[in-house]
Amino acid sequence: MVKNKTKNSIQIQANSRLHLGFLNLNCPQQYSYGGIGVSINKYPTILSISKSNKFVSNLSKKLNNQIFKYLKNKNLSVTIKIECHERPTQHIGLGSGTQLKLSIEELVSKYFAISDVNIFNRTFRSGIGFNSYKQGGLIIDSPKKNLNNSHVIFKNKFPTSWKIILLFDNKKTGLHGKSEKSFFSPSSSSNVRKKLSDIAINEIIPSVLYRDFDTFAKGLTKFQKLNYSFYPSIQKSMYLSTDIAKVIKDISKLFTVGVGQSSWGPTSYIFVNSQKDLKDIIPVLNQTISMYNNLSYDVVSVNNSGRKLTTT
Repeated sequence: MVKNKTKNSIQIQANSRLHLGFLNLNCPQQYSYGGIGVSINKYPTILSISKSNKFVSNLSKKLNNQIFKYLKNKNLSVTIKIECHERPTQHIGLGSGTQLKLSIEELVSKYFAISDVNIFNRTFRSGIGFNSYKQGGLIIDSPKKNLNNSHVIFKNKFPTSWKIILLFDNKKTGLHGKSEKSFFSPSSSSNVRKKLSDIAINEIIPSVLYRDFDTFAKGLTKFQKLNYSFYPSIQKSMYLSTDIAKVIKDISKLFTVGVGQSSWGPTSYIFVNSQKDLKDIIPVLNQTISMYNNLSYDVVSVNNSGRKLTTT
């Protein structure tokens, strides 16, 4: 067997991400998908790998079987311990599954000093998770014909003074698995695609570069509303959670904010211009959200760095 070249423990901390919407859906004979997203500074995925006298892991049976099979097929030692110390709740729109699998693959790569580790055969319908993991910040992922590819159109540091209120509904989970895959069969109209591209290029990108929050907020909200036209058969509104929808509607009436749902939800977001604006919004939000026992919120910022590796 090939022995690992290090006896050290390696730890990785990966960001959660918000998926702010697709640029496109399925377009036969054309470039498809692509989208916009940001890394955030809370709800990390933290894993470690170290030497053991046998294969030990606190991950799911399915993941463990895939890892063990990969190690055996590559003639690598299976006497390792993989431990997940922290990870976000699954299927709520924070990209926890992607971050977990990318972290596992990089840990195996670093521990055994090998490249091109591909345990899970992931594709890149959306490259937001992969590129947020690597780079952080604001990412715009290119549409593609080959789902094995992922290229970034635009990457930039996000204004740290702009805050994000995350809204959670503990009674809901987002689309995932077979249900998610079946969604991607419809084709998007050229009219919607053109509008999405126009907002991304002429509103979202320059507003981030020039720190123009009002244009960013309006552009992002329009972008999300257009994305909803992709899936009215799955959701009755822009939001999986009708309670979150009511809260966001109330806040949007009173403040200039950028709003939407991350991925399949239910986690949704309210982008806020400054700490001062946040202080004005929070009392109103507290009063509104107190009407719903299933809702909670947290304030986060964009993380402009990628995952962190630590060797001990």
